[in-house]
Amino acid sequence: MTVEQKTLINGLNGKIRQLLLIYERTKTERNALRDELAERNAKIDELLMSIRELEEKNKKLQLADAFKVSSEDTREAKLKIGRIVREIDKCMALLNN
Repeated sequence: MTVEQKTLINGLNGKIRQLLLIYERTKTERNALRDELAERNAKIDELLMSIRELEEKNKKLQLADAFKVSSEDTREAKLKIGRIVREIDKCMALLNN
């Protein structure tokens, strides 16, 4: 084997070692990125579930709020009923005459 061939072989061996190092580094980085992606997907799923729960809770609160009657509304309703009853009493008195 000539010196030139040995030099070429040594150069190729060096380049192969460099490629192997790059491959290992890339493989490690890819695995880290996969792990990060899996964590983020899990977090997204968790946040979507939280959003669904909050939307459901919001719907329930809106429904409960729709049926909630304030004391002012109750007082006004009683006054209206009182006026209607007096009006009916007047009508009945007129009919009886």
